[in-house]
Amino acid sequence: MAEEKVLDIENLTIRTQRGRTLVDGISLHLYKGEVLGVVGESGSGKTLTAKTILNLLPENLSWEADRFAVLGADYLTLGKKDTKALVGQKIGYVPQNTGSYLHPMIRIKDQIIDGYLRYTKNNRGEALERARELVKAVGIRDTERLLKSYPWQLSGGMRQRVNIAMALMNQPRLIVADEPTTALDSTIQMQVLDLLKTVNDLYETPVILVSHDLGLVKYYCERIVVMYAGQIMEAATVEQVFSNPKHPYTRALIKVIPSLNIKKGERLAEIPGQLNAVGTAGGGCAFKERCSFRQEACEYTIREKTVADNHYYRCNLDF
Repeated sequence: MAEEKVLDIENLTIRTQRGRTLVDGISLHLYKGEVLGVVGESGSGKTLTAKTILNLLPENLSWEADRFAVLGADYLTLGKKDTKALVGQKIGYVPQNTGSYLHPMIRIKDQIIDGYLRYTKNNRGEALERARELVKAVGIRDTERLLKSYPWQLSGGMRQRVNIAMALMNQPRLIVADEPTTALDSTIQMQVLDLLKTVNDLYETPVILVSHDLGLVKYYCERIVVMYAGQIMEAATVEQVFSNPKHPYTRALIKVIPSLNIKKGERLAEIPGQLNAVGTAGGGCAFKERCSFRQEACEYTIREKTVADNHYYRCNLDF
């Protein structure tokens, strides 16, 4: 039996009202039970891509694609109302900013159950009972105190656990986690990602994990998409990416992952220069200004390649 494809995007392009390209013809595919990592520096276009899936793209931006199917629904023909209902009912969202996503003046219990009541026919009592179960499931013991609390009374880690419980209320068939560990310490980061992985294991719920941290994604994902300046530079399994990275940018990201093996006095690795503003890379390779393998041809052209086992990359060189 063929694998169930829950996300099928071909040639997605996102532009401003003035026609500036922010995401340039990318393709993404996700299957049931899979955890897909989308990585890249801030400004690479990964969050814009996630927001398009969530129907949260800002009004001053527009998108187009050859194909955009989410959970079997065609975004190209689906009306705004139906798209909103699909996202609310079947897609869970874990945001990066725990402070701004939760309303500071509304109790946690009301924020958790709001979407559940809106999209189901269950009553408030049933909604609160499910909220209690999920709050316990994400590792919060004093459930009643938490449900009566306001967001400002909670730590960042507690707020992110609440966001995960909220994302799970409607038993989603897809979870999009956009930098879910931002501003959390390393211990809480691992706990949050462990929770998402547990949900994935128990219910085969596919997860899109957006992150700038390639080292973190390595331990939780099966496939990785590497984005830079609105383009996909490389896409492959985790094993392929770390054992045989094909793009110089991917190689650079791997080198800057912190290591306990660094010697005293040894400089930390870094990627020289800075990310081009998305949509201003010009012709050729978007990474050319920062690439130590740069050739003259990279100024004008870039080759797309797919090698064994669907290992995709955009580079003129053969590694």
